[in-house]
Amino acid sequence: MATRTSDSRQQPTDSYARLAHLLHSPAPNREALLDRLYEELLTRESHAYAAGWTDALTEARKVSRPRHS
Repeated sequence: MATRTSDSRQQPTDSYARLAHLLHSPAPNREALLDRLYEELLTRESHAYAAGWTDALTEARKVSRPRHS
C-alpha cells in the first residue's frame, strides 16, 4: 500500500530522472522502495488518465459545436 513517502513539490518533471532518484535514494528496506515506486506509478497513471479525459472532452466539445458557415 502506498504511504505518500515522496514530496510532490520536489519531484523532478522528467520521469526517468524521478525513477532514477527513487532507485538511488536510500530506502529502509526493499518493501519501502517498492512502495515508493508503486506510489510513483499510481501518480503517473492518475495524471495520464486525467489528461486522457481532458483530451476526450475537448474533442467531444469540438464535434458537438455547430459550425458556422
